[in-house]
Amino acid sequence: MIKSIKFKLWLTFLITLILSTSGMLALTHASVKQGFLDYVTSQAIDRLQYLEIAVSDIYADQMSLAPLINNNRLWRRLKYQTFREYVEQQTREALTNNQPPPAPSVKAHERAFIEQLVLTDPDKNLIVGTAFHQAEYYWRALYHEQTLIGYIGYIKPRDFMRSVDRLFVSQQLKAFALFSIAIVLASFLVALIVSRWLVRPLGELSRGAKQIAAGDFSVRIKPESGDELGMLCHHFNDLANTLSANEQARKQWVADISHEMRTPLSVLKGQIEAMEDGIRPSSPENLALLRDKVNALSSLINDLYELSLSDLGALSYTKSPVSLKRLVDTQVRDYKHRLASKGLELRINNQLNPKLMLSCDEKRLNQLFRNLFENNLRYTDAPGEVQLCAEQIEQTVVITLDDSAPTIAADQLERIFERLYRVETSRNRATGGAGLGLSICRNIVEAHRGSIIASQSSLGGLRITVTLPLEA
Repeated sequence: MIKSIKFKLWLTFLITLILSTSGMLALTHASVKQGFLDYVTSQAIDRLQYLEIAVSDIYADQMSLAPLINNNRLWRRLKYQTFREYVEQQTREALTNNQPPPAPSVKAHERAFIEQLVLTDPDKNLIVGTAFHQAEYYWRALYHEQTLIGYIGYIKPRDFMRSVDRLFVSQQLKAFALFSIAIVLASFLVALIVSRWLVRPLGELSRGAKQIAAGDFSVRIKPESGDELGMLCHHFNDLANTLSANEQARKQWVADISHEMRTPLSVLKGQIEAMEDGIRPSSPENLALLRDKVNALSSLINDLYELSLSDLGALSYTKSPVSLKRLVDTQVRDYKHRLASKGLELRINNQLNPKLMLSCDEKRLNQLFRNLFENNLRYTDAPGEVQLCAEQIEQTVVITLDDSAPTIAADQLERIFERLYRVETSRNRATGGAGLGLSICRNIVEAHRGSIIASQSSLGGLRITVTLPLEA
């Protein structure tokens, strides 16, 4: 049976709380019991000070503890006599402080403590008292004028000897147990609230993902916090925006491709039907028109094929050291006369070192420059001007191609590298071309780990800046 994440979070919180509370309760039980036992023991040990004084007095008179050797009667009398002195002292202090005095009689637990006391010499050899071999003794040193004269040994109690002490500890532990149960119940409610609060955005994300999977890209989720879940909601919305934009671009792409292919096909169909009906003769001029439309259609299909290969990463690149100055000069030489025939003057500022070698695919870079120059030929008004500048800046080669009017609006500069994007100015597809050349240029540059950007030129037209990194 699959449980929801809400149930799992709640169960995790609850189990963790129960385990931690149980462990704390067990630790507190041991700590309280041992602490109070130490307190009771310390009270019993305080009574030994009078016995220590009595033993020291005997040593002072005899300069020896010989009178106590195996003298159990004297040892017993000293123990109970000093205990009564301690009780009398406590009684006086209680009366002075207006407190109830302690009981004058020796209780069973006090008697047990007194009977277990032993006296040893400085080497802990037994002098008097009954030693219990299985017991663990604790020792209080006896001194006379800073000279160690022996030890009084006592057995530290392992459990409470008075029922009142056991009752006190039991009441304390019961109160703490009730308090722990109250904490568990309160935490149970908090865990329910927190788990619901954490899971609610996940439920909205799940429902939104189903809507996107069904093709509805309009779904958006409102973030309710600034934590990781809130960031996840923001990322989900970004994903929905991206998918929506991609879907719109796909539809536009299909529409544009259909339009681009429909135009030459319509002309071809019309011309062929006119020739079949005898309206237009099969003259060289009409056949040349058909050939031009076929060439345009073939060029469009080739561009689409190369662009799809580049998108898939299947476009082959064979890189080798190439003199970029020679490559640029060759392209300039090929296009200089074509540009001049259209009334465009080409100015060159090639500052590259002939020995500078760039690791690149020479065929693809030639294609890059051809597409850029074809862009100048199609979209620059005559008379006009085209300027090419090539230079090395640190570890990059920067190639800038400027042309004269017309220009492109600043808000459309970033989009001219999109395939089939229509610029609503005089630089549009009416002058020729399928609108794929700059898209292919961008893919070629990015395949060489470079960048290509468009901006408005100081000549009044468009500036294309290509930056290619040099390799060692």
